[in-house]
Order: sequence, then structure tokens, then C-alpha cells
Amino acid sequence: MPLQKLFILTCLFSFPALIHAQNTDSLVNKLDSVKAQTDTLGQTNQVEPEFYNEKTKITLKVFGILLLDNFKQQALAPFQPPKRTLVRNSVILATAVGIAFLDRPIQRSAVRFRDNNPWVHKPNKVITNLGGQFEVVPLAAIALTGIIFKKEKLRVTTALATQSYITATVWSTLFKAVSGRTRPDNYNHLGKNSTKFHGPFYNIPNGQNSAFPSGHTTLAFAAATVYAKEYKNIPVVPILSYGFATLVSVSRVIENRHWATDLIAGGLLGYACGSQVVNNYHRYARLKRQEGLRKKPEKGKLSMKINVSPFGVIQPGIVYTFRK
Repeated sequence: MPLQKLFILTCLFSFPALIHAQNTDSLVNKLDSVKAQTDTLGQTNQVEPEFYNEKTKITLKVFGILLLDNFKQQALAPFQPPKRTLVRNSVILATAVGIAFLDRPIQRSAVRFRDNNPWVHKPNKVITNLGGQFEVVPLAAIALTGIIFKKEKLRVTTALATQSYITATVWSTLFKAVSGRTRPDNYNHLGKNSTKFHGPFYNIPNGQNSAFPSGHTTLAFAAATVYAKEYKNIPVVPILSYGFATLVSVSRVIENRHWATDLIAGGLLGYACGSQVVNNYHRYARLKRQEGLRKKPEKGKLSMKINVSPFGVIQPGIVYTFRK
């Protein structure tokens, strides 16, 4: 997706929050005050259908508020990680570095498998085309289903998946611009492909964008994580969600468009975005259920009142009711 379109899309979704910024400080402050309660600290999210109601509904205004807060929390997360997160990230980084040495062998095996099995070509093309920017089509279809059949949980979940999709697109685009990694089907003047990272603003051959991280994988796991977490009480949903995201991911290697480490980075980035978006919504929902956002006190009311005295005299008056 071109950067211009990406920023326009983000601004459109964020506009409602900017308009009502003066009224949302309390909500944002309360959400951010519990930002330490990340996945690694075991935040418990209520995913039963009854918890998705008018009180915790995602309106356009709420969507914009949460979207801006998601960006802020995601941007700050690397600078204030809990100890357990540091250990986990260190293990993941070490594993990714190890797999990086296998990028070429994995790629050669994937291409060889594709070439030796012609039946793979068409299904793989279909799967890979369902990822990336075309993912908005199934998201829109699911959202429409939730609206038509009045399934509030499905509607909310798809709104969250859309938030995850938007944030993941922005971060993926940023990392691509910084990494400057050539793709497996890019060749240098010697006729060889390279797994090298060339750094920011490198001119990728054939007008392509950077391979790292895989955008298709990032977006697939961003949406899949939301559905998997929101419907974790239905075991088949996480299996189907992560299964589909994995198929999209693997299809990119078979299509010779990405290295294995591109997929790992994309999957982790998508999972991180999806998890943060889900947790942030449930903090918002919990605040609403606990009436953490107190309503503004009602203003005093001035009203007319007419009494009749025991002697039959009409006595008009004005009554001022003080606010509570």
C-alpha cells in the first residue's frame, strides 16, 4: 500500500478522536495508567458475549480514540518492557539470528518443492492473494455479517482486527523503509540473490519494496491474533485463525518473495499489534463496566411551578433544583 494512502487512511480513522480530544483525556489517561498490564503479566480479558453490549460498544469516536492510543502504546512498549518480556525477546532474537543462517537453504527447498509439484501453483497463488491489502475484503465481509445478524461481539472483534491491521501496516511500512532488504527473486549484476540488509532508503531492484518484514505475514497475524484471542473460548477459531495466517506466510516463501526470517519478523510484529489492540479494548471495556469514567455532574435546573393555596389563590413560582 503506498505511503500516501496509508497516512490518509490513518488520519481518517483518527479524525474523530482529534475532534473530541478535549473530552477524552480521562479515558486515555486511565488506559495508559495500566499500560504495564501487558500480555506477559497475564491480563484477564472477559470474552463472553454478554460483555459486548451498548456500554462497551465501539462507535466511530471510540474507534479513533483507541486507535491513537494503540499507536502510542505500541511506540512506547519497546522502551519500558517488563523483565519477563526482555528474556522472551532475547530468546526470540537469538532464534531468529540462528534461522538467518538457514535463509538460503530454506528458500531453495521451498522453490524446489514448488517446481516439483505443479499442483501447488494455483492454490498457493490464491492463498497469497488473500493476504496483504486484499485482507480488507474478508474483514469487511465479517463486519457486515455482524451488523446484519446483530452480533455485537463479532462486530466489535472485526473493529479491533481493523485497528490491528492499520497499526501493523504502519509499523511494517516503517520497518521496510529502514531495513532495505532485497527479496529472493532480486538478483545483482552477478546473477545472485542476496539476504543482505542495505539500510534505509535503499533502492530495491525492479521497483520493489523491502522484503523485511513480510507485509502479508504481518497483516495476516495481526488480524488472526485478534480473532484468536476474542474467541479463545471456541477452540476451533484460534486454530483456523493462526492456520490461515501460517498458510499466507508460507505461501510467500513458496512464491519466492520472502526469506524465512522475513516471515518470523512479520508474524511476531503482527502478533504484538493484535495482542496490544485486544488488551487495550478490554481495559476500556473494564473501565466502562466499573463506571471508571464518571459522568459529568448534571447542571442545575430551573422550572416553573404553580401551586394553589388553601384559600383557592393561584401561586405561580420558579423553582431551581441544584445539581447532585
